[in-house]
Amino acid sequence: MKLLSFRIGIVCSIALLLPSFSRSAAAQSYCPGCEAGVIGAAIGIGAGIGAGIYFIHRSHTSLSGCVRETESGLSATGKDGNNYQLVNAPSQVKAGERFSLRGHKITATSGRVFRVDSVSRDYGACSP
Repeated sequence: MKLLSFRIGIVCSIALLLPSFSRSAAAQSYCPGCEAGVIGAAIGIGAGIGAGIYFIHRSHTSLSGCVRETESGLSATGKDGNNYQLVNAPSQVKAGERFSLRGHKITATSGRVFRVDSVSRDYGACSP
């Protein structure tokens, strides 16, 4: 999914820059010999936009699993079998339910922590 959004960002950046290269020869006479510089700048801007989109979206991860109540709050067991303490969980996240959460995995001294940014999907009650 991350690679797909990165590719979409690159394609959109290129699509935005292509119309600037479709001018007639008379319109491009303002700077003879500057064509390579303009193309290089356009490629650099497109790569910068694509890299920015990638770095914004790469830090978000998802965690799917059953939420349970512990003495220190809510925790969830992910598909990888690791237990994560949930931090900043919205009020809709309740113990005994299976959720898909978006956020950030953090390794703390107390163990694995998942800082919840949003709820992607509520799958209902956990099956025994």
